Amino acid sequence: MEALIVLVIVTVLLLILGVSAEVLIIGFLGLLGLMMGSLFLFFAYCIIRMTQSKKCIGKVAKVDINPKYGFSTPVYEIDGENYENVFPCEVIMKKQLYYEGRECKLLLDKKRSKVFDGNARISSVVGILLSAVSFVMILSYMMEIL
Repeated sequence: MEALIVLVIVTVLLLILGVSAEVLIIGFLGLLGLMMGSLFLFFAYCIIRMTQSKKCIGKVAKVDINPKYGFSTPVYEIDGENYENVFPCEVIMKKQLYYEGRECKLLLDKKRSKVFDGNARISSVVGILLSAVSFVMILSYMMEIL
């Protein structure tokens, strides 16, 4: 939210200083392109980590609040050890997806001591596709303007 307020203030100041609307639009598109490129790299990293992870079966042990970030994260038990999921809990259908004792197919990333559940795998694949398409569309629109 603070970033949006700063963006609005900077935009107003640039308009007062006489910067054209076309330059502002190109700047905003460049910023959006940078954000989409960063998202693409994040999801690419997640997919690379998934390819290097070991397939296993685990059970939902609990849903815990991540103390560092403050969001709910499912914790899975695999061979007597607990591992947090890479992504936070789904908000919709949380009670149906993350009830204690539910068996799941997981990808265990031993290096980071995290797991990728089915929702994390789907989120990574869909995320990389959408961020790539968005990045290309923003780039092509910027090229049209220039």
